[in-house]
Amino acid sequence: MRSQYQLWPDPMQISWPTGNGQAHVVYQMFGGNRVLHDDGSWAPSEFTYVEMPNDPSAPYFVVECQYSPEDSVPRVIAVQAIQRESSREVRSSDLRSISLESALEAAWMKIIQRGRVVQPDEPVDPATALAHIEAGDPDRANRQTYRGLRAQNRRRVTEGRLREVARVYEGALSSGQPTKAVKEHFDLATSTASLYVKRAREAGYLPPVSATSPTSNSPQGED
Repeated sequence: MRSQYQLWPDPMQISWPTGNGQAHVVYQMFGGNRVLHDDGSWAPSEFTYVEMPNDPSAPYFVVECQYSPEDSVPRVIAVQAIQRESSREVRSSDLRSISLESALEAAWMKIIQRGRVVQPDEPVDPATALAHIEAGDPDRANRQTYRGLRAQNRRRVTEGRLREVARVYEGALSSGQPTKAVKEHFDLATSTASLYVKRAREAGYLPPVSATSPTSNSPQGED
């Protein structure tokens, strides 16, 4: 029975217990594409969630996930409910036992990679640097990034909104943080605001980044 994680030549697997079984996320360790997010975190462009119920007669689930090439949003692209050997057939009721949105988020939260940088207000002794790192909340930051990305799967960006993005962005150029202004104006996650700016450029409402220069009023790149 086909499932993508069985085809990768160098799979990396992360496992954890669920309420009624065991879950796994599998992705290509080497050679696979990576998606870089605006906040500096990154994730494999393709990954697979596998859920194995404790009930040996119940089927297991394989949920294929990948970032869409159009807008770099993680999505579910295929689902399989697979009969175990010498067990009953797959039933319609089995399909109601798995939440695809929860599976996608749980898998993504396991595979995201985020560099941790200590940036104290004053010099910190190396012996206390670890405490500064542990004082952060990477899970909260990761979840905010995920939900900002997923919001693009539900929010249609109209031409009118793109024009408003351009207006807000250009109006905040002098501040040096125009993307932040877009984020605050629309109450968006940083990654979502950056995607809005990118789409506004692609639609022609903002000049290409290559058109900027150190002597112009525009920044060299996205903030």
